[in-house]
Amino acid sequence: MNALQAALLGLIQGLTEFLPVSSSGHLILGSALLRLPAPGLSFSIMVHLGTAFATLAVLWGEIGSILKGVFLPGSRSARGKALAAIGCLAAASVPGALLGLFGRDLIDRVFSSGGVAAVGLIITGFVLRASGTATSGATRESRAASKPHKSSGGRQDLLSTVTLRRALNVGIAQAIAVIPGISRSGSTITVGLLSGLSREDAARFSFLMSIPATFGAALLEHRELAAAGAPLFTGQGFLAAAIAFVAGVFAYVAVFRAVRRGELSKFAYYCWAAGTLSLAWLLVKA
Repeated sequence: MNALQAALLGLIQGLTEFLPVSSSGHLILGSALLRLPAPGLSFSIMVHLGTAFATLAVLWGEIGSILKGVFLPGSRSARGKALAAIGCLAAASVPGALLGLFGRDLIDRVFSSGGVAAVGLIITGFVLRASGTATSGATRESRAASKPHKSSGGRQDLLSTVTLRRALNVGIAQAIAVIPGISRSGSTITVGLLSGLSREDAARFSFLMSIPATFGAALLEHRELAAAGAPLFTGQGFLAAAIAFVAGVFAYVAVFRAVRRGELSKFAYYCWAAGTLSLAWLLVKA
């Protein structure tokens, strides 16, 4: 893999990790359509770490707020809210962690193909359309439930609409999204909205819960890499990770703006088009 190919794969990963269009599906289809070499395990770890650090960068305020609530709380109530947020994030991580530990090899064997990724993108389109229904067709009760709570200072409480049940719903969506073509961010945000989360909480919780999932997956993959005696750090990997980091920051801003405006469903048209055209190309090629 040369520098240009690494840069292209890093750009694809950075943009599609946050945009609700499936990074895994685009990496598989992008490699096939552009005739790029399949990314190796070390390269995959590096680009995923690039987007993971982008998540840390854009959500540093939220992460800092949670940590401050735990270790330097202004009140007992503030600590309770911070611990509740951590508990919900931990609960949401369980389904994906279990699937990664016990079903990852099966998923890699069964689902890692261009056809699956193309069909997954089409399914993602329908999932994203459901986000529009969740935004515009909510009942008065669900709207009241998802209205952000205000602190005594008038500032919105972080993740105030997240409950344990809603967190588990979003966690199950994240686990299902390991299938190529199924967007992790699109699925988790949509399920969050359908479960009653406010728009901002749905987006923030989705990306916050991706942090332990990404670093956990990278740790498992690193163990495999170490067992094989292969190097983790390569020049192409560093380049791709840097590009994925920068692209990820811009993509996060774009998707957060779309969620806030209730426009996440507009990405459905892209997913339908990309999935259909990719599937047609794969059938013709076969």
